[in-house]
Amino acid sequence: MSDGSPAHIAFFSLPGHGHVNPALGVVEELTARGHRVSFAATDRFAAAVAEAGAELVRYESTMDGLPVADDAADRADRFGSGDLAKVLLDLLRETLAVLGPLDRAFAADRPDLVVYDDPSGWAARLIAARRGIPALPYRTTFAAGADWSLARHRTDVDPTAPEIMRVFHGIARLLTRLNVAIEPAELMAGSESGPALVFVPREFQFRGETFGEDFHFVGPCLARRAVDGEWSRAGGVGRERPLVFVSLGTIHNDNVAFFQSCVDAFAGLPWDVVMAVGNQIDTAVLSGVPAHVEVRRHVPQLQVLREADLFVTHAGMGSVMESLSFGVPMVAIPQMSEQRANADRVVELGLGALLHRDRVTAQALREAARGVLGAPSYAERAGWMRERIAASGGAPAAADLLESLVAQMRVPR
Repeated sequence: MSDGSPAHIAFFSLPGHGHVNPALGVVEELTARGHRVSFAATDRFAAAVAEAGAELVRYESTMDGLPVADDAADRADRFGSGDLAKVLLDLLRETLAVLGPLDRAFAADRPDLVVYDDPSGWAARLIAARRGIPALPYRTTFAAGADWSLARHRTDVDPTAPEIMRVFHGIARLLTRLNVAIEPAELMAGSESGPALVFVPREFQFRGETFGEDFHFVGPCLARRAVDGEWSRAGGVGRERPLVFVSLGTIHNDNVAFFQSCVDAFAGLPWDVVMAVGNQIDTAVLSGVPAHVEVRRHVPQLQVLREADLFVTHAGMGSVMESLSFGVPMVAIPQMSEQRANADRVVELGLGALLHRDRVTAQALREAARGVLGAPSYAERAGWMRERIAASGGAPAAADLLESLVAQMRVPR
């Protein structure tokens, strides 16, 4: 910082890996520079927060670790009014649960700056506004601006639908009670103006050229994440055989048929395969698993991607950015509408292929994987995006921004 003194910077996000992990690299950078960082999270993320050097501000969540109680066949490729109403209701319920603990934490230990997960970090945004603490939104997915937003261009939502209006009025009542000058629609949609921190490179952003310089596209900020454990290729095999990594992330990974299709697709191919299947399926039901297909519940994803040649992924933005950070092309199999937008961008930029989740068969998987591995253009484009990610600045650029904001707006003690 220009005045030479450390700052207290507070982070808040929803309790999900795709929301917490992208911020941890920034936390590591800030603490390495001597700043004090607090991170509001649930116990599930306590070890990761501590490893990054932050102080944990514990809270109980209404959403933490809950599996998604839905059917894949019911998930549309485009977000609808009913989908949005459910998400907004869940966020309102979560906000009401978190407001008290977070407000008490900020009152007892006032931060110089609040950095919150946008558009879902309502509680932190509201308390910062109520207490006059400078706040900065961060985006783990595409930014929203005047010319482009995920909500306007990639959804089929009617904002006047009755189920949305009911939640709208509940949010309005909360804002009135807190006496916060934020419109309900803005809280629901998130900020569409800067400054904002965006964890994707500008080149990956839809209509990236339309966003001003106050949108800071620093790209992914990868942390060490030693808490994820260790991994090495079975038998110490080198890179003479392609390595394919398969994961559906941490939420929509309860699909035994998908993982069996992967086993069947790759069983007879001269590749090494690592599959991370999560905790929701019984791995014993997978049949015919050959020696070159390694099935584990969890793997340290960054370590596997460092050696991978292809990533078969659900196309969550965190996974997409991690894959591209190592120049790994993808076969994207999105499990929900937001992931479909990510996958479409992957295809538009020549970074991989798209396979619809309803069309996953062993043959379709094998053809898609062969197509990406066999065409040099995919690896070349993924390498280009890796270079753009490196040029975006990552955690050092993000920390520079936060330091400059604290220097401009630091609250007198």
